[in-house]
Amino acid sequence: MRPIDYAKALGAAVLALALNLLVTTVVIVVWSAVVEPGHPQAYYNALAPKIGAWSGPPGGALLLFLAAYVLGRRRPDRNAWKFAGVMWLFYALTDVAIALPIVPLAKLLTFQLVLSLLLALAGAALGGVVAARRSRPA
Repeated sequence: MRPIDYAKALGAAVLALALNLLVTTVVIVVWSAVVEPGHPQAYYNALAPKIGAWSGPPGGALLLFLAAYVLGRRRPDRNAWKFAGVMWLFYALTDVAIALPIVPLAKLLTFQLVLSLLLALAGAALGGVVAARRSRPA
């Protein structure tokens, strides 16, 4: 990979994480307006981490799959596997770096975080595999 590919992987990872957080926020807003309306704000603030725990991990996996697939197909000469792995590494590091000022590392390293990052890795790897297979000449 060229240096620009690392920058693209970082950009894709940050974009995927931002989109995942945005989708999670939308899910929380819809939940508060449609599923359980009428509660005080403190109720929804307490509910937000629980909703994020089940909506965030599959969202991250899907977004990293799409990013690895699209960007892997865009440049067939680039190693799609390596690109997906680097993108996932940037995603994981960014995710942890964002949370560290809020949550101590000992409390951050949970089964939920590990599961979330493993699902994201699986999504990125699968996107890289599919992109590499479809990019081969016939």
